[in-house]
Amino acid sequence: MNEYDISVIIPVYNAGSFLSECVDSILNQTKDKIEIVIVNDGSTDESASIIEHYAAEYPNIKAITQKNSGVEKARAVGYQNAKGKYIGWIDADDIAKPEMFETLYALALTENADFVYCDYEFFPQKVATKSKWFKEYKGVIDGDFIDRNTQCWNTLVKRELYERVHIDNLLMEFSEYCWISAMIAAEKIAYTNEQLYCYRVGHSSISGGEFIGRVPYYQKGVRITKNLKKLIANTPYEEKLDTYFDYRYIYTLLLLLLVAAKNSDKTAYEETRKELKRMNYLKNPYLDRFVANNYGKLKAWVITRIVPISFLIANPLVRIAM
Repeated sequence: MNEYDISVIIPVYNAGSFLSECVDSILNQTKDKIEIVIVNDGSTDESASIIEHYAAEYPNIKAITQKNSGVEKARAVGYQNAKGKYIGWIDADDIAKPEMFETLYALALTENADFVYCDYEFFPQKVATKSKWFKEYKGVIDGDFIDRNTQCWNTLVKRELYERVHIDNLLMEFSEYCWISAMIAAEKIAYTNEQLYCYRVGHSSISGGEFIGRVPYYQKGVRITKNLKKLIANTPYEEKLDTYFDYRYIYTLLLLLLVAAKNSDKTAYEETRKELKRMNYLKNPYLDRFVANNYGKLKAWVITRIVPISFLIANPLVRIAM
């Protein structure tokens, strides 16, 4: 049996336009002993044939096919089938620089760290509101740190840590937020300021078409974030992160409000608006700063102050402007 230092998991759904570039970026890593686990999540484009081609040619590639079940299930299945001592992830439309996993693996060994991560860049164009998205670890896990580090794709984590927190089960319940559990359970976190991961932007957007028909998807996000405090229950972070997790819930409510308005779904809009009022959302200390960081001050003001006023205002505003 091959022994791999690292397993890199790639969930795939209709990513044929970018998939070869993504897989090649892992095959071309300067680090050896890398296993690549590709999970085809019921793709209907050419992704399946691309995956079959790579799996037939490269013995370190493991291909798995499942019916369309969502990225969380694809990641969980990939993890369950991975054999590496450390686990990395990459989205099928992104690329890793050649030295990414060699750098992260060396950092994990030299620092004796079970959770390591790197900075990243956006391509093919920059995103002004996310130019400082990366957050360095300074020995403190708080709302500011977590808000910039819930994603998995710029991390390399020791399998033992993932097993300890049962990451595959947490994925199904908390989606990308499950990495919070890994961070707070880590014995040591280390990072590098090198931009080693390339996150593709521009081919999709939260605005426009991606809003259409997406009310159930964003309602699911609301349900997930409402329960996030389970991740810190009975831990030293329970009180410290309480207000931040309120913010995460408020933020997903605001996104759902936008989506409901875009889809002319007055029922979903009014239910969400009622919940925002119950949360007294404008009093949350993270709200204005974090939403402005995400969208810029003007758009943040529209999202937090104008859209929640009424459906009659939000519906035409969002449909035209977003």
